[in-house]
Amino acid sequence: MVEFVLRHWGDDDERFAAAVGLSVTFRQVLVEARPSSEAIEAAKNAVWGALVVTPCVPQLPCFQNLDKAVDYSEVHSTLVGYSGPPPRAEPFRVSTFNKHYMKPWRWATGGVEMNHSLLPLMACLYRLLNTLDAVPVVVSDVRIKPTAQAAADYMVIPTWHAPREVAEVVDIHLPPLKASALAFGILTGGYLAGPVVAVVKKRDWLAGEVVKAGGYVVVLEEPGDVCRLPVDKSVGYSVEKRIYRVDPALCDRCGDCLKTACGAIAPSKSGLPEISEECVGCGACALVCTRGAIY
Repeated sequence: MVEFVLRHWGDDDERFAAAVGLSVTFRQVLVEARPSSEAIEAAKNAVWGALVVTPCVPQLPCFQNLDKAVDYSEVHSTLVGYSGPPPRAEPFRVSTFNKHYMKPWRWATGGVEMNHSLLPLMACLYRLLNTLDAVPVVVSDVRIKPTAQAAADYMVIPTWHAPREVAEVVDIHLPPLKASALAFGILTGGYLAGPVVAVVKKRDWLAGEVVKAGGYVVVLEEPGDVCRLPVDKSVGYSVEKRIYRVDPALCDRCGDCLKTACGAIAPSKSGLPEISEECVGCGACALVCTRGAIY
């Protein structure tokens, strides 16, 4: 038995990515698609519920019995093939997402080293999401590698952790699977524990579907203010580089600015942050400063 059957929607990789989105939110899904080998490789360690692909592809174990295919996929947290008759979908459990279930950064691996063009984006999302009494899911086409080591979380229910740096806000990064398709799958599965945000390189028809389904979209190739995301739901992203300073009268040494993990800002001997000549003026530290001490 499966909860969702995806067919006749988007191209094969887009449909497959939406199925992966359903699977990472603890759903059992069958997808009729012939995904690329790159897409299959990206999703091999991403399954949490169950993900069954039909028709069978050479890279995956193949089953003729659907119940056995679903059980194998769920027990081994992997995708499998299926060659039997098309099943009926019967949703039966709650959509849920745990950021560190069993494996740290299970759904977000790889990415780039410190990138000042992306740092304000992550800083603004950090500021917006860190104050919510919810479990947001950020699905992104881009990611900065965190410098901190994440600990495994064995809670199955949706859980939110306090990120130790802004790079940790990205929960799912599975290129070449599109963030918009993954986010649409999560929303289709009925995830209600928090907002679903898709950070995409360029706008396509899927970005519109994410917003229609109740999600939020950041489009990197369009100008705009990402901090308006809660109001506008779909925004562009622009970085205005400036010179930044620290006001000692407002700083209480909370350390929030250091969560950017930027090498251009560090505590002095007195504990006050100092901005060095290495600063490129991206403004991420000012975005996460809750005291208004960086201007």
